[in-house]
Amino acid sequence: MVNCGTLLKSALVALVLVALVESDEKLSDCCKTVSSWKPTDPIIGYKVQIPHAPCVPAIIFQTEKGRYCTYVRARWVRSTIQELNAKAQIAASSAAPTSPVSLLSIITSTASPPSPSTPAPSSSSSSLPPFSSTSEIPQE
Repeated sequence: MVNCGTLLKSALVALVLVALVESDEKLSDCCKTVSSWKPTDPIIGYKVQIPHAPCVPAIIFQTEKGRYCTYVRARWVRSTIQELNAKAQIAASSAAPTSPVSLLSIITSTASPPSPSTPAPSSSSSSLPPFSSTSEIPQE
């Protein structure tokens, strides 16, 4: 007959083993091998992987279908990163307001109702730019 202490110890050992296996999968979620070939899918972002065993130095390109681990010094990598950075700068500059708007002017224009002698501003002459979303390139 098995006593409760032995059964409890066995359950605890099994739990620790499961936890170790799960944490090992999370730690190994990196590039262990790289390729020098350019992916055929459109590249939408990238990040730099710093070597830390078992991970190797790599540029991880994000494509529409998934990750692609690339050799850092492959010929096409630098130009692709420069293109992605240029696209990100263009997107960021187009999202910036064209005229500077101070926080104080926004607060005062919306905090108090217009006086009877001053006409109410029309909704078409808003000084705020319309909302626009930009895609960011993941970087580390």
